[in-house]
Amino acid sequence: MSYEFLTSGGAVRLVSVERHWLLEFSGRRRGAWRTADDAAAAVAHHKSGLRQWDRQSDEVSEDLLDWRPLAESL
Repeated sequence: MSYEFLTSGGAVRLVSVERHWLLEFSGRRRGAWRTADDAAAAVAHHKSGLRQWDRQSDEVSEDLLDWRPLAESL
């Protein structure tokens, strides 16, 4: 399962890998959140641990309803 949020700086994705959620941005991955909601909140507050994202000023919603499920998630 994956989610995507489009920003002016590029696509931000949340991907599920082995029961953890990771942030994917600009070709890099970071994180190990237990839920997609926790991952979205960290990404929205720019506290993801992925320097390339945390330094961005783009805003994303912490509500997964505002994120787009990717094709393999449907």
